[in-house]
Amino acid sequence: MAGTDHPCPHCGAELRGDPRRRGSRPGGTPACPYDGLAHAALRAGHDALYFGPWRRIDALPAEIRRGYHRIGRHLDAIGAELAAHGLPAAARDLDEALGALHAADPREDARDALRFMDNALSYAHRAIDDLLREKGLPPHQPMDFAEWYDVVEVPFREEE
Repeated sequence: MAGTDHPCPHCGAELRGDPRRRGSRPGGTPACPYDGLAHAALRAGHDALYFGPWRRIDALPAEIRRGYHRIGRHLDAIGAELAAHGLPAAARDLDEALGALHAADPREDARDALRFMDNALSYAHRAIDDLLREKGLPPHQPMDFAEWYDVVEVPFREEE
């Protein structure tokens, strides 16, 4: 089972690796790493993109196009959540994310498309953090969930 994809039973995100890593619920259902967290589906969606195959150095054009469309759906989900909140900063971050995504065209030069797609994902992360901040919660840290994904490398990540 190790190294296979499986859907998260809580949020539906496609997780990679061994679903039994953090224990199981009764009935053998794997535990969700996002269970009980605020905005779990948005966090899981972000992380599935953050650790997604489109970000690998050797990503195939089909993976890049798939990532592009998944980012668009993720931004739609963030927009739907923001509609219920009056958060101008989050709305600005979402607008920036949408602008970056529209600037990316995975059918054109892959280098520019990847840069704009990564920018869109970064602005999406900021919008999620704005939602968390509204609840008085700390920002989302994708690397806290890395063990649930097939993480070989994380391109575009600045060294801390």
